[in-house]
Amino acid sequence: MTPMAYSRKEGMAMTARGSPGGAGSMGLRSGSGMMRPNSAPRERPSPQALKATLFSDARGRVEELRQMKEAQYWGRELPPKRDLPAYWSVSTHGQPFNDERLFNGATNVYQVINPSGRDKNIPKPVGPATEQQALLRKSLKENQLYLSKQDLSPLPHGSKPHPLGEPERVLVLSKLTPYQRIHALRLCLDRDIRAKDFIPWTQMVWDKLNARFWRRNRDMCIRLATQRLENYMKRHLQYLADQKCNAARAPASRTKDVLREAFWRVDPDRTGRVSLQQFLQVWQNVLCLLEYRDEMVASATGRSRVVLVPGRRILIDLPMCSAIFTQYGFDKDGLMPYVVFINAISASPARLLGQEVVISASAEGRHGLGNDVEVAYCVGNAKIVYPKCAKGVFPPSGFDPRVADRSMMPPNAHMWLEHAYGYAGMDTLATNVFYTKNTTETRDEVVYYVGCVGIVYCKQDMDKGLRSQRFFFGHTNDIKCLAIHPSRQYVVSGQQKATGPDEVPYACVWDVDNCNLLQRLDHDISERAVIACCFSGNINHPDPNKKGGDLLVTITADDRHTIHLWQWMKPADKYCKSVNIPGWFLGPHKKLEYIRAAAARTPSGTFYQNPHVHDEENPKVKDVLKHLSEEEVDSHYRALKDAPHPRHPIIEQVVGEDNMVNEDWEFGYCDNVPRAKKDGTWELLMEYPGCNGTPPMIYGVAWNPLKPQDGRRGSEFVTYGVKHLKTWIVDEEGVWRGTAGSFGTTHIENVLSACYVPALHYMAAPGDSCILTGFSSGQVGLWVPPYPTRANATYKLVRKFEAHGPGKPRTLNNGTQQCKGVRVIKLRADPNHKLPTGRRVLTGGSDGCVLQWELSQVDGTRKDGTPIRGVNMFCMAEDPEEKCGPGRYKLQEELTPYEVLNVPSVTALDCHHLRQREFVAGTDQCDIWEVDKDPRVLVEGHEETVEHVATHPRNPSIFVTGCRSGKVRVWNMDTRQVEREASVGFPVDGCAFANEDYPSKAKRNQKSLHVAFGSVGPYSLGERHKIAVLDVETLQPLKVIPEPVAQVQELVYSPANGPGILAAGCCDMTVYLFNAKHEYHLIAKCIGHSGNVEHIDWSYPISQPGSRLHGQMIIQSSDTSGNLLYWDTKTGKKIAYNQRDAPWSTWTTDIGFSVMGIWPDYSDRTDINATCRSKRGSATYIPPPDPKQATKADFAASVLPAKEEECADAVPECGYLVTGDDFSTVRLFNYPVVWDDAPYKAFRGHASHVMDVRFNCNDTRIVSVGGLDRAIFQWRTAGIALQDAEEDKKLLAAWQHAIKERGAQDSMLEAKPGVEWQQLDKDGKVWGPKAVKEQIDEELEKQASMRQFTRQATRPGSALSISPNRTSDRQASRLIRPNSAGLGPQLSPQHMPSKQLLKTMSTSQHTKSPVALRYGANAESPPPTPGAVRPVRQM
Repeated sequence: MTPMAYSRKEGMAMTARGSPGGAGSMGLRSGSGMMRPNSAPRERPSPQALKATLFSDARGRVEELRQMKEAQYWGRELPPKRDLPAYWSVSTHGQPFNDERLFNGATNVYQVINPSGRDKNIPKPVGPATEQQALLRKSLKENQLYLSKQDLSPLPHGSKPHPLGEPERVLVLSKLTPYQRIHALRLCLDRDIRAKDFIPWTQMVWDKLNARFWRRNRDMCIRLATQRLENYMKRHLQYLADQKCNAARAPASRTKDVLREAFWRVDPDRTGRVSLQQFLQVWQNVLCLLEYRDEMVASATGRSRVVLVPGRRILIDLPMCSAIFTQYGFDKDGLMPYVVFINAISASPARLLGQEVVISASAEGRHGLGNDVEVAYCVGNAKIVYPKCAKGVFPPSGFDPRVADRSMMPPNAHMWLEHAYGYAGMDTLATNVFYTKNTTETRDEVVYYVGCVGIVYCKQDMDKGLRSQRFFFGHTNDIKCLAIHPSRQYVVSGQQKATGPDEVPYACVWDVDNCNLLQRLDHDISERAVIACCFSGNINHPDPNKKGGDLLVTITADDRHTIHLWQWMKPADKYCKSVNIPGWFLGPHKKLEYIRAAAARTPSGTFYQNPHVHDEENPKVKDVLKHLSEEEVDSHYRALKDAPHPRHPIIEQVVGEDNMVNEDWEFGYCDNVPRAKKDGTWELLMEYPGCNGTPPMIYGVAWNPLKPQDGRRGSEFVTYGVKHLKTWIVDEEGVWRGTAGSFGTTHIENVLSACYVPALHYMAAPGDSCILTGFSSGQVGLWVPPYPTRANATYKLVRKFEAHGPGKPRTLNNGTQQCKGVRVIKLRADPNHKLPTGRRVLTGGSDGCVLQWELSQVDGTRKDGTPIRGVNMFCMAEDPEEKCGPGRYKLQEELTPYEVLNVPSVTALDCHHLRQREFVAGTDQCDIWEVDKDPRVLVEGHEETVEHVATHPRNPSIFVTGCRSGKVRVWNMDTRQVEREASVGFPVDGCAFANEDYPSKAKRNQKSLHVAFGSVGPYSLGERHKIAVLDVETLQPLKVIPEPVAQVQELVYSPANGPGILAAGCCDMTVYLFNAKHEYHLIAKCIGHSGNVEHIDWSYPISQPGSRLHGQMIIQSSDTSGNLLYWDTKTGKKIAYNQRDAPWSTWTTDIGFSVMGIWPDYSDRTDINATCRSKRGSATYIPPPDPKQATKADFAASVLPAKEEECADAVPECGYLVTGDDFSTVRLFNYPVVWDDAPYKAFRGHASHVMDVRFNCNDTRIVSVGGLDRAIFQWRTAGIALQDAEEDKKLLAAWQHAIKERGAQDSMLEAKPGVEWQQLDKDGKVWGPKAVKEQIDEELEKQASMRQFTRQATRPGSALSISPNRTSDRQASRLIRPNSAGLGPQLSPQHMPSKQLLKTMSTSQHTKSPVALRYGANAESPPPTPGAVRPVRQM
């Protein structure tokens, strides 16, 4: 439901209930059947009629309420609560006429609009009184008289208005109705607002609220001036009451009594109502309003108290009184019931909160503000009730409507994944770490994955401190498998089906250089996940042209474990449809069109809509990059583009020549990874069931490198898994035949790994092979087929070699347990680069060892006289205790004194033909090792679930994490390595850095920075959990706190220079407060939550004069039941009233006014796991020079709000917010997030619930942890950190400029209608537009030197061969690509008439030929020439 529709319905509902409405009251008819004009006062119903209306048919109303609750209020609306001032009684005082902000509220609104009678678009006429009042209001606003000067009748249609002078202005004001005159005075319409010497009445209250501020934000100016004027009145009344009490030496009078006596003096008849003039007389003549200052005076008891000292006199006028009238209410005659004013101005702030307007967002299932009416409510103070918060929340008293405008748009700031810590080694079924083609003798580059992001990692760049990782973001859920192409240039990765009715499991083929998506292969929705994959070919073959790799095998996780065989890319140019997948997108999807339209309105293409001058009727778009000229942006972009490698990551992905840039994706307008298309570039060759059972029954697949690689007769691969091994061979008819292997008489075990090795028996033929497999018992089995091996041949297990120990057992999907055994077997390449395969094999076991085996010829005969066939192998380890090779390698780090021995299990292995003495290994402790004479850990991660992260309070490069294994690690974001690690002896959940140094007996009372970790585990009676406090520099245990009864989910230290308290939120619904300055003694327990405590935030010293909390730091905590509670940290008692104006040092709670809009539609209470506010835009605390001598007022005055120019987008108290959710995304919002389902930027990468996310101390980086995926992501921010604001602004402008430039280039490649296509060469290999043919002919005629080159260009090529010139293939793929609409190839004409282009087209003729790619349904393919490949079947 749109906000406008909601406003109209709200007005109609209020009108039906009998409350007066403005624009919504046109539908109410009077007793005579005529429509009541807008300007006419509403008749109040009699008490008897009202009672009959409210209490008739009570059963029907009860049933309706029950049905609405059962429907969860979706699509329904509750009648809104009447908008009444505090202490206003409708039955006593009638309807108020004070609210000019609402278009359909409880008043006849004051609007300066065009008169309806003069608007031809409105067919319904209004009465002359309504038309005259509208023209009077319009005259005041536009400073032009739209009425005749004689009788104030409307001017004839088309007549020009007269200028409005001072006499006419006085006359117009006198002709307004009393309540409209009050609103006009409040808005300064009694003077010319456009005049240069304009002085608003607010400037007389506070000199800062001058004409400039008024024009910038009128509503805020009036609200601030009214609040300041109210404060003057309250202090003056308090002073007068104290004077009377002091004179009588007893509490003789209250503020109410003083004010009541003053009103009685101007109202001798006791009517109970006063006019503007009488109200002015009370404060100007009777009470004589004064200004006061605070002064500390010592009392007789020695305590100091605050005394009001009178100062200058404050003169008030009618506009000031009008503002007070509008605040507290008045009737249609312009009279204010002063009993309302007396009660309201004398009441406490907490009591006034209960009188606020209630915005029930829960009635529509909304989370936040939904229209301008509700924003206006918040400006005037309101209470918002939304589903996720058990109690209502309140806007701050200084709420700026620009905050809501900013929350309606996604942030201008950006972030990108800088580094990913961890490796998916725990749940992998087969090898998932491989060397890439960029690996040389001096460079190590490996590819692996963590979460749902593929990673290419370079060790040398890591050691130099450079960007060492490249990322592939083409997946939307857990990656389950990964395999490398025989060329080591391409990678295939398969994922689990994502949540959603349209989502399917799929496999992605991508390159390792730019991480571009080359092909996506979608599987059926019922197949759940792709759990195993393998390319065809021989990765160890010395000849690059014979490595193969045209076919791809994938296995899915359905109950049949279906095996798919694909020709994954038919054209030889594998980059013909290359595209870069950004790791982020804009959301929510329903608001993308609005975001796109708002971005198009800005000159720089930014997203943020926020007016410099806040105008409710005509909001202007703020261009945050307007001070950057186009030349500056272009020059900065060129500098980044021409920078030496590695270039900036967000620039690199746009300017990469292999990428076809899609502006919708790069600008975030596409929230889904592009689906696979039936474009004829791939083909599904075979689909067979592999094994029946509950998945996973198949663990992996391996291709026979010694047999054909293209799927013809004799091609072979093997699948293995739970108690089976099955080979697949192509027969004479081209059909794949699957045959299960025979265990013979041996015990049937689970096959955990498999590898083809050459058969080395006597008279072995070329291509004879056998299989080595790893078992859960730790043995290696040899499987031998009959020779020659044909389809339906049965492999038999003939021998088992003792290799590794069985290792620790693990639980399978069916509940049984098995040992980890031999998880991986790898065949090495020939060191002399002559044989197709080497003669050495690596095996990795669960004992943490990697063994190297030598393959040798097998001799002898069996008992029946038949020769023994297959291969023999022996371990090259000379010593059983050998640890560093060459035959045995031990992967074990040094243990800490508190750590229990935990042997890792080797889960992945890979070796490179240029590294004969080295290899890379992955373990189930989520580490990747480089193994040589001196093994080292390349990638380190947590081995168990990670749920919390904490960043250093002073060092922006340090953060700490802990996991369920008890390991805690201190990470450095600059070196991207672990600096220190330790074991605390219990599973870790919450963690927190102290914000200042504290003493400890363990360090002889020397001060040091502490870090605390909380324990996690099941709750049981009598069991105590722990909090371990460690020294940050050494991770030395300082204190173990045993007080918590239940799991410690949240730990937060008080701010620096604060009380020195550690707050611990536990699952026993209690917040524990410990004194960090005195050995963490328990101070108090905060009891009152009705759910597990999830988040805690500390405040800076709050400002509440006259309260015991004045100058004190408090905490807020939220729980799983949706309660947001406030606590006194000295006593542990709950603070009963709302702390809307408290300056919070951090904001990590997921409920509250400032984070209402983070909740998406149809979400539940558990979908948002963590939030974190940036430091930018937040207040700072500078403690007094001498805290011991400082007063509470000194502490409260030490909190300084951020300067407006330092806040985000120049909006006061605005910054940015990041959240971690159950949708595996990290989302970036504009803070405060007050708009319903606020727009955001979502960043992918995690594959599990994002359990925690934190800014570092200077907002330059963000750290997120993924819970069950055990991944830690380090994000770099742009446009958030204040210290990098200018550079980040240039970077974002250059990034947007790059996207537009590349988008403009690629748009030129689109096929133009009416263009004739024909062959461009003699052999009919190269095709293109006819105009290009003419240009080429002209150039060939001018350049005689092209003849020799032309002969080279007409050389035929194979359509399925790998191009020897990859650079030419990339250029050709950028020049001619298949159009997404199927209308023809996309071609760039400006590059065509050149030598390089013709060479490119000739070397990549298979790419551009319609034989290899069918471009359109009506396109006719030319007849195949001799040597050309026949047309492939369109998919």
